[in-house]
Parts: sequence; C-alpha cells; structure tokens
Amino acid sequence: MYQWKIALRSLLYRKSQYVSLFLVCLFGVAISLGAIAVSTGMIFSLNQKARIYYGGEIALMCSEGHGLAINNYQEKYEIVKSFFDDDAVVVPRLDFDARHSSFYFEGVQALQQTIKGVNFEAERALLSTFNFVEGGLDAVTEKNAVFISAPIAKMLGCVLGDEITFQLQTVEGYLNTVPVIVRGIFQDSSVFGMYTSYMDFEFLKEAYGRPAHFANRICIHFPKHSTLTDAEYHKIYDKLATKLNMYPYVTNKDDYIDADDTFTTETWGFIPLPANLNDVKIMEVAMTAVISFIIVMLTLIIIAGIGSTYRVLIMKRINEIGVYMALGMKKRAIIATLLSESFVLLVFGCLAGIILSVLLCGAISTVNFSFIPSFDLFLFKGNLVPRVDVIKSVLVIVSVIVVTLLAVLYSTLKSIKIMPVAALATTE
Repeated sequence: MYQWKIALRSLLYRKSQYVSLFLVCLFGVAISLGAIAVSTGMIFSLNQKARIYYGGEIALMCSEGHGLAINNYQEKYEIVKSFFDDDAVVVPRLDFDARHSSFYFEGVQALQQTIKGVNFEAERALLSTFNFVEGGLDAVTEKNAVFISAPIAKMLGCVLGDEITFQLQTVEGYLNTVPVIVRGIFQDSSVFGMYTSYMDFEFLKEAYGRPAHFANRICIHFPKHSTLTDAEYHKIYDKLATKLNMYPYVTNKDDYIDADDTFTTETWGFIPLPANLNDVKIMEVAMTAVISFIIVMLTLIIIAGIGSTYRVLIMKRINEIGVYMALGMKKRAIIATLLSESFVLLVFGCLAGIILSVLLCGAISTVNFSFIPSFDLFLFKGNLVPRVDVIKSVLVIVSVIVVTLLAVLYSTLKSIKIMPVAALATTE
C-alpha cells in the first residue's frame, strides 16, 4: 500500500515534469475517442438513410421468373406480419423506377431516379427521421402528397404547398401526367435522397397503372432496434421459410435479382439491410480503414511519447532509486512504486481525455454540415451525431495504459540493476 503513497507524493512533488506527459495522454486519447465516435456516428447515419430508402432492416421480394411482383400482396402481408410482434412495422411498398419520369413546375423539368410508394402514417417512425426543411408528415392531408429533396425543390423553384406535375410511363408504356402537392421538402443530397421522392403507395400504383392488389416489396422495420445482428437476421429468415418458399439467404441482393429468370415457382428473396448496401460498403470500409489508421498512429505516438519520456525521467531518478535500495526496499517494491506512479498518471490522463472527447463531440454535433455537397449521407437531420463504440474506445484506452506500462517496466528493470552505492553517487 505504501508504494501508492510514495507514487502519489512523487507525482505531486514533480508535477511540473509530468504536465507534458499528462497533456500528451489527454489530447491523444481525446482525439482518438472523438474520431471513433464521429466515424461510428457517420456510419450509423448512413445506415439510417438506407433504412428510410429501403423501408427498414428487411425487404422481402417475390418473383415467379418474370420480374419482381407480389400479386395479392394482402394475403402474403398477413402471413409475414403474423411472424412479428407489434413493435415491428410491416408494410407493403412500391419501388418505382423513375428514370423515365420527371417533375414539372412552371416550365422547369427535374428528372427522378426512384419513386418510393409508402404508407405515410404506418411508416411514421421511419420517415420522421428525415431532415425536413419544410413540411413533413403532419402536413400530409391529400393522397397525392409528395416528399421531394431540397435540391430538386430548388431546381424546380417550388415551395411547400405548390402543385407540381408528375409525368411517368405507365406499365403499359403510355405517358401519364398527374398533379402532386409538395407536402415535404427534406435536406438530402446523397445517393439515397437527391433524386428519390416519396408518394402514397396506393396513389403511385394507380398513376403507374398497377392493380390494387400489387406490391413489389414487403418491408420490415424495427423502431426499437438500432441494428440487427447477423444471427437475428438468420433467425427471422428461418421463421419465414416455414411458410414461404425462400431463396437461399443472400449477402448481396443482386444474387437474388440475377437469379430471377431461373424461378419456375413463387420464390421469395430475403434482403437484409447489409445486402442492400454492397454499393456503399467499399466507401464504409475505406472510411473505417482511414479512421483506424489515424487512431493507431495517435495511439503509437502517445505510447512512444510517454514511454520514452518516462524512461528519461527514471534514468534521472537513479539517485532516488539508490536511496530506496539503501533503505532496504526490495526491487519488486521499487518497480511497483514506479508503475503505480505511471498508472495513476495514465488513468487521470485517459479520464481527462474521455471528458474532453465528450465536449468535442458535443460541439461538433451542434454544427450543421448540410452545406457540404453529398455529405448528407453521413448526417442525421443535418448534423454529425457521434456515437460511442465501447469496444473500440476501451481497446484504445487499454492499449495506451498497458503498452506504456510495459515501456516503463522495461526502463525500471534496467535502472534497478545498478548497485546502491553507484546509484547514490549519481546525481539527477
């Protein structure tokens, strides 16, 4: 126990020598943990954008070998819904390829990529996470309401409440024009938002010329779960396979879509959210790799800086070590004293780093980054929202403490090999 008392007294007595070490630990840990939290938040926001776009964590598709179509979807919908508790949102959707469709307003045309036919009320929990610049779910009062992105609204020159014209090609190949009313303008210039709009499921089907019993997706969203594990996805798949003819579990949605022309019977595709994100997975992996590299470099700098400086300090304290040995203090006790000293410094440095990282993340989360083109993919309602990754954060802190202590231990072992008389003769 006395080793801890000696260590604390030494830190207080030599506090001016340890300020720089404390600051290196503080800022290094703060920046590392901040980078982890920001990158984790960015990836979470990307996944949240994908949830809105794909309708939740799971999309069920169906084909008999000639395109994706769920005929008499109400019957299949009831079967699917029976497998889930009330906290799961199960809804039919119509994903409409809008590459040959446009919005028109006062002579201005804006092309579209995808129109999502949704149930605004049933999907309120999911759609409410939009960063609405104007309007929103509470503004939806008509069947022909539409949500469009802010860049498209700017291109058209329209505002909330304006009636715009939606021109599309029907299933029979005819051109159809229908008036729609802008009831929501959301801030999103990402691949999931800029050229994607949202309309009422039934209204879009009618405009497209599809029968009332048609859908091409049944989507499942779990509002109370931030993510699903691979095991949870497989468990849900196995349950559905007891009632539906399921295609083998896929990790890439294209595996199911490409096999469409081989189906001779009604075959269902189970598309988990990660299987929809293969196109952006490379970007996510690259971002994670860059952040990880930065964190590893920072951690190594902390370890090298504290470890090498501590070695110099210990070498300068040879005289003090000689006094300890002359007083009969065992080598083990000397090692414990110096390790306790460095451990206390590291723990307080890491705690201060954690506090500073929380403050930095709080400050970053107040800044609206929507002004950066295409950065909306990583934003939640226009802001970066850092999220704690406990495993990575603990790994950084433990690495800093353990490896630095090992460096201190190595220096201490070299120092205590000196004879007490020689140590006493050494001056700092």
